[in-house]
Amino acid sequence: MSEQAASPSINLAVNQSDNKAVNVTIVTYNRLACTRRCIDSVRRLAGFPHKIVVVDNASVDGTREYLQGLLAGGSIHRLALLDENMGVAPAFNLGWELCPADYYMKVDNDVEFHRPGWLAELAGYADAYPEIAMLGFGCNSSGLRYAPVTDAVLHYQGHVGGCALIRRDVLDKLGWWNEDYGLYGEEDSDYGLRARLAGYVNLTLCDRERPHISYTERLDPDFSQYSSWKKEERSDNLAFRFLFNDTLFKCGLRPLHVGRKHVALVDGERVRFCQNDDYLREQAELERKYLPHLEELRNSEELRNINVVFGFNFWF
Repeated sequence: MSEQAASPSINLAVNQSDNKAVNVTIVTYNRLACTRRCIDSVRRLAGFPHKIVVVDNASVDGTREYLQGLLAGGSIHRLALLDENMGVAPAFNLGWELCPADYYMKVDNDVEFHRPGWLAELAGYADAYPEIAMLGFGCNSSGLRYAPVTDAVLHYQGHVGGCALIRRDVLDKLGWWNEDYGLYGEEDSDYGLRARLAGYVNLTLCDRERPHISYTERLDPDFSQYSSWKKEERSDNLAFRFLFNDTLFKCGLRPLHVGRKHVALVDGERVRFCQNDDYLREQAELERKYLPHLEELRNSEELRNINVVFGFNFWF
């Protein structure tokens, strides 16, 4: 991927003077110790107007009671308590739906922020560079930098996972996190793929000496069991569902704008879901038309060329 010519440094302060705000959605499922540190670090260090929306996937470890206390005390803006564990994508989509905003941020509940003004930094770069789709923190192993930025180091990424900022105009164009992947899966890889096919870049702000975030997942007493479960869920998705969607998106056989597989029925804090029949019919038609030809499509010259042009054969 070629780098663009350098442009002047941006003044982040310019982007903090308006009335924009960020919907910071955090999805929880148990891991109360992680959730406490995540929410506290967002509130103390964001440095930019934001509203915290928390969606709980039917926790049973005291998380729900803790979150209700935060809501009553005004520490979070909105709380949704799901009747069952719906997984990652439907829960984050619900959080974004509950609080329309200028920017949407997906934050896993095991993310802890360490640097004051981290959200102001992200919002500043998101505004300065409209070609950015997903923006977060981290350094890729290649060190491949985004050349237009001269006052900080942004690294190219295939996608952004644990915490990702997305502007509202990007959401309008690409739609929602893809809910095809069950409880846990490739929703972030899927979004990053669609973003790159739509002409965007996905970037992370890199500082190896003073990282913006860390992950607290090992505070979970069931970490080993949970890690094994995640690995199995991802393996199942990569074996078919992501492979199928990857092929359709790259070959232009499925729109890059993705809708909702599940429809939320909201009653105060309590939320349950029903299936979107139109979505299911569309998915069934895609499988009927293209599943018998999946191997042929995967081996096609068209797909090989797309992978080369977009650098999809190179993992950042």
